[in-house]
Amino acid sequence: MSEPEPTDFTQPVGARFMTGVFLAVNAIRDLYLLVEGPDCTHIKTQFLQGNHDWLSTLTSVSGFHRIANTALHPDQMSGSRESAVRDRLQKIASHPTVPAVALTSMPMAFVTGADYERVTAEVAEATGKPIIHVPGRSLSRDWLDGYAEVQSALAGQLELRQSEAQPENVAIVGYLFDRNEGDHTANLQELRTILSGLGLNLVSVWLGGQHSNELAAVETAGTIISLPYGRRAARTLARRLGARLIETSLPFGLPATEAWVRQLGAEFGRPEQAEVIIDRELARVIPKLEWIIPFVFQNLRVGYVGDPHLLPGLRSYLGVLGASLDMAVITNHSRHTCELPADVAELDLLVEPRISTLGKFLGDRLGRQSVDLLVGSDLGNLNCPVASYELGFPSPTRHALFDRPFLGFGGALALADSLANAMTARALQEATRAGSPDGSNSEPGSPHQS
Repeated sequence: MSEPEPTDFTQPVGARFMTGVFLAVNAIRDLYLLVEGPDCTHIKTQFLQGNHDWLSTLTSVSGFHRIANTALHPDQMSGSRESAVRDRLQKIASHPTVPAVALTSMPMAFVTGADYERVTAEVAEATGKPIIHVPGRSLSRDWLDGYAEVQSALAGQLELRQSEAQPENVAIVGYLFDRNEGDHTANLQELRTILSGLGLNLVSVWLGGQHSNELAAVETAGTIISLPYGRRAARTLARRLGARLIETSLPFGLPATEAWVRQLGAEFGRPEQAEVIIDRELARVIPKLEWIIPFVFQNLRVGYVGDPHLLPGLRSYLGVLGASLDMAVITNHSRHTCELPADVAELDLLVEPRISTLGKFLGDRLGRQSVDLLVGSDLGNLNCPVASYELGFPSPTRHALFDRPFLGFGGALALADSLANAMTARALQEATRAGSPDGSNSEPGSPHQS
């Protein structure tokens, strides 16, 4: 009888709840956040600024940062915290350059029983500014929950009014704007172009790198298009605004983007327009893939590491390219996998691993070369022995200071381009390591031996 596997007590791989909260604040250019917790919460901004997002504004050389904390210490927890929190929150909100503030708490503060909803309501009344309470769930939730929780808090607490908006005025809710770089600005342009081709007017994106006062533009939407990163917020907004709700998957990769366009075409009674868009875009994209499919992608074995919402689109797109997704690691909690298709069970799959378990899982599969290419988040920390391409959150070693989408038809072409470049670069490295064509073993950049 084999010995049971020892319990893995190492740190979970995925980022925690508060990082997701910071992601959402980072996606609203002038929203400030007060964290009821110790000073170490400020350090979490480094996951974003200077690492994942080169254009982040969470911290400032002026010292007036968009993330603040109450510097809570255990010896302060025996008494009421509401007065201290209210004073700090009001000081931030009263600053003339601060248009809106969110308040959340770490677990050590939450157990003190402070009524944060009342505190935020009092400060909002005193300052006349939006003050949003984001329930703290750091002990039980991960970064996807944190990002979604901020959207839900905004959806439920912002002052919005119902309007008799036309159904053609649409808002996208649940978009993951995880950094202010060119991949996301280009993604939003891709989606806007598709919607425009269907005769739809995109009036708001939650979240999309806008200013806090621009969030209210969602009230002019007659239809809410819900993406996977904010389902609850989309439902709340649709109910409050009396808008129609359409839940869709992520338009990531060619098959998923085609399905997205067809779904919206059917929902709005414009299937012919949808087919015109698809035919036009495929005529632009497919010829550029013609050469690299047989020479780069045919029979390529790919692994994925990251959040669950990118997985279905990547898998179907690889199938179109002649490759296969054979292995996947979902770095988030299993509750986030509920929208994955049933056939994902066919994959060699690991969900919500800890660091040691992930190391063993990847070490075994990459060591015996079960995959040729690894795609996913934070791959720079994995020291991949195969070709790799960093995608998703976090991506500290790959950035986009120019417009380069990964969603929509243009994003599918850019992704194929990037994956092909990763494969050819790795092939060159391996050829160089094996020696030059004439049998010499020269180092890169050195002249061949005569």
